[in-house]
Parts: sequence; structure tokens; C-alpha cells
Amino acid sequence: MSLICNKQPQQPAPTDSTAHDIYVRVDAPIATGSAHLMRAGAELHLLLSDLELNDPRQAAVRVSCAAAAVKAALAEYDTSHRAAVELGFYALHDELLRTAGNGSFRIGEVLGEAGGTGLIDLDEKSVDAIARRYSAGGDEAAFTHFIAELREFSAELDTFDRATATADASVWREFPWKAITQFDRVRVYGQALAIINVLGTAAVTATADA
Repeated sequence: MSLICNKQPQQPAPTDSTAHDIYVRVDAPIATGSAHLMRAGAELHLLLSDLELNDPRQAAVRVSCAAAAVKAALAEYDTSHRAAVELGFYALHDELLRTAGNGSFRIGEVLGEAGGTGLIDLDEKSVDAIARRYSAGGDEAAFTHFIAELREFSAELDTFDRATATADASVWREFPWKAITQFDRVRVYGQALAIINVLGTAAVTATADA
């Protein structure tokens, strides 16, 4: 699960201790953040069960739990980003991706291969958008876009009126499906970055391990 759903690429060979340490410091909070994010998704899906069982009070609690989990995820992702900037991770990782791709990021190719094996399902427009972000600013541009999208989702959860939701059933008419749809969009984007960082460096790490 962590190798695909978390943003954890195969790390440089252990002989390069400095690079290895940088990867560890950047990856660790992402793993924790991804765990929080998946917990938020679980709460959002479970609130549908609460509503089917006519328990809007428990559903409102689910929204609060999901909102807290997303905030916790954001804190970890922000920590990772700050460490990446401080340690020069992005330049290091972009070079690893380009080396594996013979000079390019190979975003379309990597995501196409992943789609062919059922790891992800992205339309051409989404793949092109991710490829453009890597072309414009590498892994930093792609990851900070993910953080921005998640921050927007967090704000949406915060605006939901939990107090009214316990007494007014009409509040639940659209919110659950919209929240799950928005969550899934953010999750799939993060999953795409994870796949790029894992499969996109496979050729280099396979050579290093040989």
C-alpha cells in the first residue's frame, strides 16, 4: 500500500548516504499524511452508511472527523514540502526521474503503463495536466498543486454546517456525494504522483540494485 499510495519513490542506493537521508526525511511525513488522508476518506464513505440508517447526528460527527484528518494530512504534507525545499530534494528527485526517463519525465508513458495494469484510471486530459506541471516545475510543482487542492477541500469541509445537518435532512441531499467526489479527485491525483515517483524511477533503482 505505501509503495503506491504514498509518495515514496525507490530511494537512491544506500552508498549515497546523504541522498538517502534526504529521501527519508521527505518521505516520512508523507507516509503519515497519506495515512491521515485515507482515514478521512473512510469517514466520508461511512457517513453514507449513517445516513442510510437515518442517523444524521453520527453522520455530522463523521464530517468533523474527516475534516480533522484532512487537516492532519495537510500538516504532514506541509512538513514534507518544507523539508524538501530546505534539503534540495526537488532538484535531486527531478534528476533521478530524468535519468530514469533518458532525459525526460516520461509522465504519459509511466501513467499509461500503470493504467494498463489497473493501478490507476486517468483520462488523457488529466495525464496531460500532470505532465505539464512536471514540465513547468518538476516534482515541486506537481506536489504543491496536490497540497493546494487538498487545502481547498479542507476549506469545503469546514464550511459544512454540522449543527444544522443534525436537524435538517435537506442539508444531506448533495453534500456526501460532492465531498466523496472531491476527495476521490484529490486522492487519484496523489496516487498518480506516487506512481510516477515509484515506477518512474524503477529503471535507475533496478540498475543500482544490480
